[in-house]
Amino acid sequence: MKFLAISGSVRNGSLNTSLLRAAADLVPEGVTMEVRTLNGIELLDPNTLEAGFPDLINQLAIDLKQADALVLASPEFNYSVTAAMKNVIDWLSIHPEKPLKNKPTAIMSASPSGLGGARAQYQLRQMLIYPDVKVLAVPEVMVGNAFEHFTAQGELTNDNTKALIKEQMQALKDLCA
Repeated sequence: MKFLAISGSVRNGSLNTSLLRAAADLVPEGVTMEVRTLNGIELLDPNTLEAGFPDLINQLAIDLKQADALVLASPEFNYSVTAAMKNVIDWLSIHPEKPLKNKPTAIMSASPSGLGGARAQYQLRQMLIYPDVKVLAVPEVMVGNAFEHFTAQGELTNDNTKALIKEQMQALKDLCA
């Protein structure tokens, strides 16, 4: 079984990319997870759609169709997800392959704030209604005060957070069955 993970952060040293890398090490037996960032994906411009979808979006759509499940992680900006995450959801929601339709999906976030990106997660859940994504309800993974949970090199150190991620990844695997 294969999970595809997408980080909504394009920042070097991203807590959310580190969170996904930790999750990739905590997936259940028989599952692999590839982690991607959104660097290099152009903004959706309806004026350019006549020329087709960008290569990066087409490849992402193909890879997502081949994946059994999706894992999304996004930091919170202005009480919502990043522009990069919103942009990729918009691209994929109109792609002719419909790569998000019925895709089992888990959401997680890490934030320096005490809320752990909760508001971004709820915004993301709303965005995933239109493309008809099968979003895992629980357990929720929201890592608040995230700098206390990761080393400077991005290694997750908190055992309770690791246990929660394991639980979420198992629930996602079960959702795929």
